[in-house]
Amino acid sequence: MLERMGKLVRSTALILGLAAPLFVVPSRASAQAAAPGATASFPPLPAATPAPAATPAAAPTFIAPAASAAPAPDATPPPTPAAAPLAAAAPPRPGPSYPQPQPYGPEGEPPPPPRDPDQGFGLPDISLRVDPFNFLLEGRLGLELEVALSRILTLELVPVFVTAHSPPMLNYDTYEKSSLRQESNGWGPMSGAAIDAGIWFGGKPFRGYVLRAGFTNYAYTYTTTSPANDSVSHTSREFFALLGSHSRWGAFTLAGGLGLGYELNQQNRCFDDFGNATSTCDKDQLLIKLNRDGTTVADLHGYLYPFDLLVRFSLGVVF
Repeated sequence: MLERMGKLVRSTALILGLAAPLFVVPSRASAQAAAPGATASFPPLPAATPAPAATPAAAPTFIAPAASAAPAPDATPPPTPAAAPLAAAAPPRPGPSYPQPQPYGPEGEPPPPPRDPDQGFGLPDISLRVDPFNFLLEGRLGLELEVALSRILTLELVPVFVTAHSPPMLNYDTYEKSSLRQESNGWGPMSGAAIDAGIWFGGKPFRGYVLRAGFTNYAYTYTTTSPANDSVSHTSREFFALLGSHSRWGAFTLAGGLGLGYELNQQNRCFDDFGNATSTCDKDQLLIKLNRDGTTVADLHGYLYPFDLLVRFSLGVVF
């Protein structure tokens, strides 16, 4: 009985030993087929070695060829290609040339310092001048008030005050000094005013040459004393143009000019054969008696009437 059981055990072990490769090989092939593909991030794992079957050494075994595993990729990242050398910078192209500003003005004076933008609105330049020659020779003091509106434009106002009743130039060729007199026919001693605009050629007000154009309105009353006792009132309204020149030293200025005016308010006065005044005259005259019978008269019109020669020479300041 024991001998039979031993034979049965040995036969069973022999059968299991011969059939063991049939069970091991398919399982291994299935595991390898189901394994995920190898990637750079996850290299393939090494195949597990199956445990040896407990079979006798003499028993022949059949081993199926294993699927060749893909070689593991190199996990080392590829070297970064060297950066191409930068191209040599092209030389800068020469730009247009501009004239450099002069450090000093045309007259050798340093330019004024730039204004601080925080100071806000600045007052324009203002000039105040008087004409001493008209004051002494004609007895009329012109007060020249001028303000700069821009770099090339100024506005001038010239009120005139009568300061002498018998000046040297009041019809000097015919008048009797003790007889002919002038008075203001305006507001007190002020006979009127002139207004004009000035265009400056150098772009600097109160310096260089200026062309003026404007109007005058001066009212005067002329009288003669006894024995003539005559009186004439006339308002001179002229349009004029004047070319002037100004020089400046710091705050002080010297100005001159020569111009021509045209009388817009033309008035005539003469005497008939009986010595009566009339405006119906053969020529342009503005006569006033110097004696009782009118045989001696003075013409208040100038030699160029209706034109008037204007001459200026004034002194003043700029602030």
